[in-house]
Amino acid sequence: MVIDMKLQIILNMVILILGLVVAIAPWTFAPVCIIEMRCWLTRDVETVLGIAIAVLALVGMYKGMEEQL
Repeated sequence: MVIDMKLQIILNMVILILGLVVAIAPWTFAPVCIIEMRCWLTRDVETVLGIAIAVLALVGMYKGMEEQL
């Protein structure tokens, strides 16, 4: 049972990192498109989705740690 909890925390940490990468990507190393006017909504939505994924991973990690105690 402890192994399952540790695995859950590790998976949530990986999801957290991926969510942060998705949130940061359109602003840094993976721009959505060259013309700013057409794609700014896409960039904003991608950022919000990345942040939502990261927050859900944090909540899952907190719940997993709470269950372990």
